[in-house]
Amino acid sequence: MFDARIRDHARWNPRALAVITPRERVTYARFDSDIDRFGTALAALGVHPGRGVVSLRLASPYLICVATAALARLGVASAPRDDDAADLHLVDGQPASTDDPRMLRLSPAWVTEALAAPHTPLPRLPADPGRVVRVNLSSGTTRVPRRVALTAARIDGANTAQLCSFAAGRLGTWLAIPGPDTAAGFVLPVSAWSVGAAYAGGLPLETLAEWLEVLEPGLVCATPLQLRQLLAFLPPGYRPQPRWRFWTGGAAAPPALIQQVRLRITPDVWINYGSTEASLNSVGPAFGEGDVPGQVGHPFTGCEIEVLGPDGVPVPAGDTGEIRIRSDRMSTGYIDDPDATARRFRDGWFHPGDLGRYLPDGRLVIEGRVDDRMNLAGGFKFMPERIEVPALACPGVTDCAAFAVPDPQGFDQCWLAVAAAPGFDRETLAAHLANYPGLPPPRFAWVDEVPRNAMGKVERAKLRDAVLAALGGTPA
Repeated sequence: MFDARIRDHARWNPRALAVITPRERVTYARFDSDIDRFGTALAALGVHPGRGVVSLRLASPYLICVATAALARLGVASAPRDDDAADLHLVDGQPASTDDPRMLRLSPAWVTEALAAPHTPLPRLPADPGRVVRVNLSSGTTRVPRRVALTAARIDGANTAQLCSFAAGRLGTWLAIPGPDTAAGFVLPVSAWSVGAAYAGGLPLETLAEWLEVLEPGLVCATPLQLRQLLAFLPPGYRPQPRWRFWTGGAAAPPALIQQVRLRITPDVWINYGSTEASLNSVGPAFGEGDVPGQVGHPFTGCEIEVLGPDGVPVPAGDTGEIRIRSDRMSTGYIDDPDATARRFRDGWFHPGDLGRYLPDGRLVIEGRVDDRMNLAGGFKFMPERIEVPALACPGVTDCAAFAVPDPQGFDQCWLAVAAAPGFDRETLAAHLANYPGLPPPRFAWVDEVPRNAMGKVERAKLRDAVLAALGGTPA
């Protein structure tokens, strides 16, 4: 398991960097010993496998790394901070309710004492591929986040998939901008520590460009929105760093955005398609301007991705349909949610609710989600990405999201939530969109920020409900 590989690298290359934060740089030797010290201190507080799943509501980026590995070394499953159903919550600040027996507050003095204790290695646990090491929350597949168990075997499978694809040949520094509470933010450091690379966490996005100039180049994970924000934060005179490799996923990445990243940061950009439930499914290089919007590379070896028609039968290449996935890295269901499990996991396949098609060269194209498809007047079916991509190409538009709001006759009306730079002339957007044939005339909702989850997926239901409330309607 990944905590054992940290111990291996502490022996093989003890002075190599394992963790980098804005405040410190930690070697593998110190990281490994801090994991043992922290795990010993947690065990003394009664943290053991019988306590159940433990969520980490910790502010320190380094302490999150230590606690995640320490719990794995104790045989205890960890979870992100938003897992309210976790059995125990580790908090390094004032808990929401001091009377909640599930809150275990770790004071600064306790943390300092725990990490200063004499080092005694924790015992090795017997290998158990079925042991639950992590519980993550789903992102995008369900409107309400569902709890997904990651076993040791699933984590190793996802780790292997990363190391054999976009992470192949990468050492140096690995960064996951989405953060440790996301699936990518958990698996990326696990993979970094598996090969002896350094994981950098907690680096502010507004200063990330400066960090990219001084850190040993490696791998960066970012959502498309974070890529757009990073481009806006590039300082004057920033020089592209071609030895960095970027990979993005979680939401559609417009080709124009990818092209800007390739020109201004690094030419080495990859796109992947995955989920908390099914891990990594397809991946490939991003080619930028002129590429097919929504392409996410080829399916991994060992992962089957079929595109189904309305009758549930696979459609020919080039036809759009609903996607289903089957692989050995896939979960078998949600924790304590049989109804959602029955809807999404059927006959050995996972149904994420995505629409897609295959290109002639075998690459997969994700066209959006089934429940985001608009049913406009006249029976016209329309996907949000078709208007979002050209809208984002309008100078001054910083973010946007299309969504449907029902009219009194029950047909969807196309709305476009738009966040723009100060001084933006709103009339220019309508004129810009008029240059793209086949788009429905949208109604505009001007917002300060488009609501998105941790992986950058638009929360369209929030936008719809806000418009209905403003218009005096009631959410469906």
